[in-house]
Amino acid sequence: MSLRNALLFAVVAIAAGGLVYFGVKADRMARIGAGYKAKVACSEIFVAGRDRDAVIPAEFAGMPDAMKQIAVTIDEAAKTVRARGPLGFGGARAIFREGYGCTLANAGRIAPLPSAPAGFAAQPWPEAPPVSGKAIMRVDYGALDFALTRAFEDNAPNHRSFVVAVDGKIVDERYADGFDVETPFLSWSMAKSVTATLVGAAVKRGLVDVNDPAPVPEWAGDAEKSKITWNDLLQMQSGLGFGEQYDVIRSDVNRMLFERADAGGMAARSPVDHAPGEVWYYSSGTTNLIARTLRQVLEKEGVDFHEFAKEAIFEPIGAATFTLEVDAAGSVLGSSFVYAMARDWARLGQLYLQDGVWNGERLLPEGWKDYVKTPAGASDHQYGAQFWLNRDGENGRTRFFPGVPEEMYFFAGHEGQYVFIIPDKRMVVVRTGMTRGRAAMPEVAPVLKEIYDAVGFPEDSGGEAAR
Repeated sequence: MSLRNALLFAVVAIAAGGLVYFGVKADRMARIGAGYKAKVACSEIFVAGRDRDAVIPAEFAGMPDAMKQIAVTIDEAAKTVRARGPLGFGGARAIFREGYGCTLANAGRIAPLPSAPAGFAAQPWPEAPPVSGKAIMRVDYGALDFALTRAFEDNAPNHRSFVVAVDGKIVDERYADGFDVETPFLSWSMAKSVTATLVGAAVKRGLVDVNDPAPVPEWAGDAEKSKITWNDLLQMQSGLGFGEQYDVIRSDVNRMLFERADAGGMAARSPVDHAPGEVWYYSSGTTNLIARTLRQVLEKEGVDFHEFAKEAIFEPIGAATFTLEVDAAGSVLGSSFVYAMARDWARLGQLYLQDGVWNGERLLPEGWKDYVKTPAGASDHQYGAQFWLNRDGENGRTRFFPGVPEEMYFFAGHEGQYVFIIPDKRMVVVRTGMTRGRAAMPEVAPVLKEIYDAVGFPEDSGGEAAR
């Protein structure tokens, strides 16, 4: 081979190698975006029951331009959604299964699951409208109506629903166009509080002790990881490394939710960066590991996870619309993917307001509500056990929701999904929405304060709580 031909061959080989590298990298990046679009579109259409013509433009508005290049194909008969990037890069498929919602089919492999638990008829929420003998006198219905009406008239934060319950009765609720009382809403990270609730139900039955090491199969014989307890995981102080950066396309959390088949398994294999209890770090991987491990504990007892959730919590409180979505390995994605209508989210908040008791039956261990709202030692008072807290920090950090008491604690999810539990006024407030491109808490805080101020203190409360 002549020198000229050899050089030409080398140049071509280098160029080809560069194209292969670029192609692989582009494919991996597009795979995350395609997974997001396929999963969200599938769930919003087949779980939430929304019209596809409303879902596609609304759910992906305001996202990076690269997401616009990912095409979505919906097969309503098969109840599947496919997404693929330009030039064939990426590719994802989400499949709907009755009772389990939508699952990303990673490489076409989805673990088989038993038939979903049978549905049940829920008792309607008691209501206390302003013009009735059931009205609650300490509620200023006019002020409440004004606050919610104004919130939806100037709806820049993109509120989708508000439900306000006082003394266990709905006193007002509002829905944006395209949503109503029967619409199931996506949890995003509100699911973490659902996961903690199911752990609590398992604790009550003696199946879990939060102070015990978590029985993660991959950790057997590992001197460091085998010391990590359920409590370490619940309080986000396990010391496991995990990247929770949603704006980094191939971060740990994005790969876990939109690419990997076994979310909890990915977290189980994470490196140990710190000793348990030393550092607080928010990690969706940790929660999926909790859900996966709880599933394994229940299955050893011959109990199905979804049947357990229904019988232990959802059916007793009458919350019939909860759907716990699963990964391709069959474990609940307990960090992010739970659907329920706003009233059923309020029921779960009400269960905590009532210290885990519903209709005289204790569903959660005595003191569980105090456990989930006890600050994790390294969290600067902002986080409990899969619940967020409204407390001021030690070094000048102010509470998330000013004007509302520190004793409030809450479920919180991406783009502004909230269940607020407010003990001093015996009230629960649910807010769902899609506050995208800006922080949701400052957008919701003024409305929450107006709602709070529209409700007086119970006569047996002993006066106004400290703010």
